Amino acid sequence: MSAAVAYSLEYDEFALALSYAMMGYAAGGKAAPAAGAAPAKGKKAPKAKKEEKKPAKKEEDDDDDFDVFGDDDDEEEEAPKESRAEMLERLKREANERLVKKQAKQRTLVAIEVKPWDTEQDLMALWKKITAIKQEGVKFGENCHLVEVAFGIKKICMSFTMGNDSSSDEIIEQIEAMEDEVQSVELTSMNVL
Repeated sequence: MSAAVAYSLEYDEFALALSYAMMGYAAGGKAAPAAGAAPAKGKKAPKAKKEEKKPAKKEEDDDDDFDVFGDDDDEEEEAPKESRAEMLERLKREANERLVKKQAKQRTLVAIEVKPWDTEQDLMALWKKITAIKQEGVKFGENCHLVEVAFGIKKICMSFTMGNDSSSDEIIEQIEAMEDEVQSVELTSMNVL
């Protein structure tokens, strides 16, 4: 077993001097003296060259008028600004237009329950008859659920969507108009989508 070499400060100084020498050799082809190292005997330390400052050229006064963003105030005439009343009127008109567009897109989901007269009635045929009702802005759901009421009687649970111009009362009245097949119609929920 060999003994470990004791740490010596000489190794660090040598490594530092070698790294400076290699950097200087790579940069200029000549080895640069290590920082803090004394110059060799008979040689003087190189003097640092003074940087020569060149006076900055004065720019012509014509360049001061150059607009970087290309805005030429002389060529364009400013449009007359609208008054506060005109601006408020315009903003109010734009807000109303946005509201009309929003209301045109707004839909309401309506859930209803349709109760028949007896147990022997074909509820799927009745549901198809109800969904055949045509009214502008109304779209019936693609399916329905049959829920037990009592004594074997079932009711139809269904839904439809309608726009702001449509009325759920009109649709319920049209369904109740089928008096031979429908006992009653009950509105269970209305949700704005």
